[in-house]
Formats: sequence, structure tokens, C-alpha cells
Amino acid sequence: MRQDPARLAARLDRPAGPAAADALRRYTAALLTQIHARHRGEEGFLWPLLAATAGSAVDLAPLADDWQAVDAAAALAHQALAGPLAGLQLPVRSLAGLLDAHLTDAEQQVCPALRRYLPAGAYRWGERRILQNASAAGRRFAAPWLAGYARAGELPRLPAGDGWRARIRLAATRPGYARLERRAFGPDRTEIQPHQEEK
Repeated sequence: MRQDPARLAARLDRPAGPAAADALRRYTAALLTQIHARHRGEEGFLWPLLAATAGSAVDLAPLADDWQAVDAAAALAHQALAGPLAGLQLPVRSLAGLLDAHLTDAEQQVCPALRRYLPAGAYRWGERRILQNASAAGRRFAAPWLAGYARAGELPRLPAGDGWRARIRLAATRPGYARLERRAFGPDRTEIQPHQEEK
């Protein structure tokens, strides 16, 4: 979630023909849906789990403030989708910066607490619930999107690759995602490490 808004902001700085502009709007809308789903999932599942196990050892209030700023930037980006593509540049760049700051805060404050207080099974349950509560369209985008950022060995531990249903969903959704991504960004996946699955 840190890399993709920055990649999108960089792409919006370059000219785009009609087909690419349409793909960029669709990709941006799907990415905004993922960001919103992540916010709802953290507040609805992961943070309550962590609060129940960690108690006062972790303060989630600053992250809630982060999310308010992210939500405001995402709303501006969503509104800009209806106008010229150039109007997306500023809100997407702002969103990328705010998400980067939020994720830095989370890595410093929440990730150590998650590792210390939340059992791995409970964390995986929360991650699966986030994916399961997404819309069908959101899941079609999320599975290949998450898999595209997975490092070697990570995919089996992600909701996008956990279990045979998830693997079938991933296989079915990868071609459509790849077409959308190629139309939006061009043939090379700029600023993304190549995906490597375990054989």
C-alpha cells in the first residue's frame, strides 16, 4: 500500500492517451477502494484484537488520526476521478505522502505490538476477514494486487494466496488485473519488485 500510490502519482505526472487515461481512472478507483477497505478492516478487526490482547501497552489513537487525514485525501482523489486526469495528480500525491507517514507510524508503534501480543492465528483471521468483507470487485482487484507485491515465500501467508479457494481466485483474476495494469502503466511494472512465488 506504500508503493502503489507513489507509483500512481509518478505515472500521473506523464501524459496519457485516452485508453491509458481510462485505465488509470479505473485503477485509481480500485486502489482507493482497497485503501478504504484496509481502514475499515484495521478499525473493525485488527485493532480491536490488538486492544483486547495488548490493553494499555499500545496507543492506537495516533493511527486513528492518521486515517482521518488519509480518508480526507482519498475523498479528494475520488472526487477528482470525475474531472480531467491532470486533476488527480495533486490528491494522489498527497494521499501517497499521508499513507507513507501512516505506515511509518504503524511500523514503529503497532507492528512490534502485533508481534508481541497478537497470536499469529488471530492476525491471519483478521487479515482474512478484511478480504472477505470486501466487495466482489474489490476481491478481484485485491488478490492479484497483493500477490504482485509479495516477496518470495510470502504469498502462502497472505489472504490472497492462503488456501485453495484463494489460489483459484488468484489464478482467475490475474489476467484481468495484468491487462488493466499494463494499460495504465505500460509494459513495465515501474517501481515494483518482480513477484516471485515459491515453487
